[in-house]
Amino acid sequence: MIQIFKTFQGLAAFGVFLLVMSSGCTIKATLDTTTDATSEFLSSTSGKSWWTADGLVKRGAHARVFVATNHDILLQEIAQGHGEYVQAFGTILGVPAHHQAHFQESIQDEYSVLVEIPISLGDDQLNRFIGHARQAGIHSIPSTL
Repeated sequence: MIQIFKTFQGLAAFGVFLLVMSSGCTIKATLDTTTDATSEFLSSTSGKSWWTADGLVKRGAHARVFVATNHDILLQEIAQGHGEYVQAFGTILGVPAHHQAHFQESIQDEYSVLVEIPISLGDDQLNRFIGHARQAGIHSIPSTL
């Protein structure tokens, strides 16, 4: 039984080796293709690049990148009035941790407006979405007199 296992293990390893060598596809090439496609999508959606030459998000573009990449689940959580994506979005917008719960309630009230903003049309609509959400964030901070 052990001999069969060793033979099978050797054949399996050899088969994987042949498959990798003959496919002409490498893991790096696959990752590069995926990364390039994501970057191209985000660049074409925004009308301009949100990335530095080093592949980092440019200063001031964090909210745009977050909304563009997480739009569907963000809207679901906004509709629910809570969630980790809404909380992360609030943090990106500068909502302090002790006002997050109120922000999530406030932005839920804006769901009907936010869901109608077609962010796929580019930066103007994306900025409109973020601006509207930012207003909810500002209004969520109680004024102290």
